[in-house]
Amino acid sequence: TMKRKLVTRAILYALCIVLVSMFWQRPVILSLCLVVITVVMISKWHEKSDLTFYFAAFVLGPTGETVAAYFGAWKYSKPLYLIPIWLPFLWGVVGLFLKRLCDTLLTKE
Repeated sequence: TMKRKLVTRAILYALCIVLVSMFWQRPVILSLCLVVITVVMISKWHEKSDLTFYFAAFVLGPTGETVAAYFGAWKYSKPLYLIPIWLPFLWGVVGLFLKRLCDTLLTKE
């Protein structure tokens, strides 16, 4: 049902916030957590459009952040090269999360 899907998505959203808040100083651990979330999400949601949203966000989000960081808009405290290693995975998860959230909200059940 829509309510169950919204609750599941809210839990996923909260989990990502908690993980980033807890492990941003440990980029490898945070990256591994986000890879696990990615694998779970893609195993459940693996339509072509899901994969497109994930990989578009995975590439485009960090690209924009890298350019902005390069020009001094902000700095990350533990970057690999201007951005943290975990950031592309977070962008990918968020892209797929938002796609599925919109699908849920726009679907009449």
